[in-house]
Amino acid sequence: MVAVKQSNMGLVSKKPIRSLSIGYDGKGKVSSEQHEQVVKDEYQRGYEDASSQLNQQIVEFRTEVNDLREGTFSVLEEKFLSVLKEAREALMTLTFDCVKRSLGGFEMPAEAIKSVVEAMIEEAGLDDEKMDIRLNPADIDLLGELEQEIKDKHPALNFVSDASLQRGDCMLSSRFGKIDGLMSTKLDRLKESLNPSS
Repeated sequence: MVAVKQSNMGLVSKKPIRSLSIGYDGKGKVSSEQHEQVVKDEYQRGYEDASSQLNQQIVEFRTEVNDLREGTFSVLEEKFLSVLKEAREALMTLTFDCVKRSLGGFEMPAEAIKSVVEAMIEEAGLDDEKMDIRLNPADIDLLGELEQEIKDKHPALNFVSDASLQRGDCMLSSRFGKIDGLMSTKLDRLKESLNPSS
């Protein structure tokens, strides 16, 4: 066996080399076909792992998006219902105030007073019973000839002048009790009917 030493110039032998034999201590040799198959298998395994991770991330992302969407829609729905409630209440208040102000300066004609009285009689349902209808003195004066027309239909009806009542107010009294036809009462009923929560 020839002694060989290694230098910066490569392998240096003291005697000329007549033959050379190289030994290999590594793993067994594989063919190029086997190597390509191993590469393909590893690539496929890496692709499947990456796809699995990507699909999992997509599922998690969709879940987060759905949660955010549901949360956003829930908040928007609450805000919408809150705004809708405020708008209804504001509209109710505005409508009520408009009606109240309009009636405050409204001079009721005789026909309107007659309608108020007839509505009270109809509500009482006492055509032949003795009834007292209390009205503001100005409203009684305004009725004029219509007062007699109403009395012809209801002979037991008696009109009573009451200065404590406002214009348009009407109170009916009979042996069965009283019926409140005050404008303030009607306005309160209107306010209740306009209330969205009722």
